[in-house]
Amino acid sequence: MKNLNHKMLRAFFKTALLLMMGMAFTGCKKYFDPPDVFETQKIVKVKKRKVLLVVIDGVSGADLKAIAPPKITAMLANSKYTWGAYSDYVVSDGANWKNIMTGVSVGKHGVADSTLDVGNSGIGNEHATQTVWPTFIERLQGTGKLKRAVTITTWNTLSNKLFAYADQPILANSDLAVRDSALNKITNGNNELIIANYSEAIKAGIATGFSPSNTAYKNAVLQTDSYIGDMLEAIKNRKTYADEDWLVIVTSTHGGTNNGYGQLEHRDAERKVFTLYYYQGFKGQEFEASAFMDAVKFSSNSITARLSGNDADMYNLGNTGDYTIEFRLRIHAFGTLNSTIFFKSSSPANSSPGWWFIHNGSDGSWRFVVRRGPSGGANKTLTSKDLGAAGPALMVTNRWYRLTAKIYTENSKRYMVIYQDGVKASNPLEITGENIVNSEDLYAGFKSGYGNLTNQTISDIRIWNTALSDAKILENACSTSVSSADPNYGNLIGYWPGNDGLSSYKNYSPLAVGKDLDLAGAYSWEPLPIPTCGADTALPDNQLVFRNSDIFAQIFYWFGVKPDAKWAIDSQEFLSRFEAEFYKSL
Repeated sequence: MKNLNHKMLRAFFKTALLLMMGMAFTGCKKYFDPPDVFETQKIVKVKKRKVLLVVIDGVSGADLKAIAPPKITAMLANSKYTWGAYSDYVVSDGANWKNIMTGVSVGKHGVADSTLDVGNSGIGNEHATQTVWPTFIERLQGTGKLKRAVTITTWNTLSNKLFAYADQPILANSDLAVRDSALNKITNGNNELIIANYSEAIKAGIATGFSPSNTAYKNAVLQTDSYIGDMLEAIKNRKTYADEDWLVIVTSTHGGTNNGYGQLEHRDAERKVFTLYYYQGFKGQEFEASAFMDAVKFSSNSITARLSGNDADMYNLGNTGDYTIEFRLRIHAFGTLNSTIFFKSSSPANSSPGWWFIHNGSDGSWRFVVRRGPSGGANKTLTSKDLGAAGPALMVTNRWYRLTAKIYTENSKRYMVIYQDGVKASNPLEITGENIVNSEDLYAGFKSGYGNLTNQTISDIRIWNTALSDAKILENACSTSVSSADPNYGNLIGYWPGNDGLSSYKNYSPLAVGKDLDLAGAYSWEPLPIPTCGADTALPDNQLVFRNSDIFAQIFYWFGVKPDAKWAIDSQEFLSRFEAEFYKSL
């Protein structure tokens, strides 16, 4: 029985083996085994990003455009550029170099002169909690994206203070030596960032005058231009150039007038500089100089501009004498009833003595109120709706208005009347005997307890100790500044343009030196359209406002780093708008 089982088992395995072999053979006939395919792997090389920043001291955009230096002119075909970029409101070497290197303006960093120290000139935010603003060199080193940086200048203070964190801060003895050092580092080095500073133009301007018609000044600009051409050529001749993406930035610190710079009356022209962002794949594009002003939006329940009561007594309206108060107003979003605008009172809209401009909710009307002190009394109120259809139109958002209140004396009686855009908005109201006096602060913007704050900008504030004529008030509705040639200049006891970019609304009245409206709260300076008479303009959505503080953000973008919001820099990035142009060229 056992033998039988053994034979049967062997027969079973033989049969199974034959079946398996048969299936294998039939499988080879049924299925096709394709030949191996060897694909070539495509290797995409990522180009190394590098930056050359060239800063020319002392050349305005208008002067550079008039001189038309050939090397810079040739770069325009592959550049995003403007002849009207904005340097700092404070026209100085120190302020603008600090702007470029830190990405914030003088209102934050507080450096206003060539010492590169904070607070030497009384300008800047000496009360800021953050007093140290690292340069983009330090910031980028902290990210690991920047390992090798070279800076070259003839200015020892700049090299020691703002270039101190560069791997190789080179101090040269001439612009020619700056050029030679730059060529050496471009040709032989492997640096990600090179900064070259040229100063012969500003020296020529101071010595012989800042003017394109001045031969010495013009020749200094042309010589600097030739150095820029040499550096660009050296970049293109690098053995590794095909594997690199260079962003070349050319800008200037500021311009000059006659043999100097920094005077208030020449500021607007001197702070307009040339800025160019060059890349081989860019399509040339010029951006017009932006018609904008620096402005603060009083847009939260903590932003205010204030002059303490100890310094504000001269802005009491008293019980005799004539006054005119006027300012610009732009509403970004309406608040509720009793949102404050500009005032000197501890309790606008209630029972405290003083005077105030205040909103009537969100209907676009406003009122001016006075109340006598110290014994109080009834409010005396004028409203912009007083004249009904014969009065001014209701205010709307995103438009500039000029609001004015005049206190005047006629036939031994005292009156007040209000204007909107130079046109009467009320009938006169007698205020004889009202002693409008207190010891309170002078405020623009927010005051707690009086309705939700209207999001607004208040600027070009003027207080005169005279009653301006109706014709003059209408003229002022279209003016954007006050000069010493104004026939009423001697009556200007308060003048706060509110476009300084500082930590305060600086008072430019010769009769009120130091009586500034200090800014408080989470304020920031933003570009807004310049008021123009009879026009309601806004910055176009595609308008680029070139500022020297924005260089910080463009360099960060080029190295693929996003600045940390906690740094609170002012710098705005915009090169990403043109990504299609340079990614396409890779």
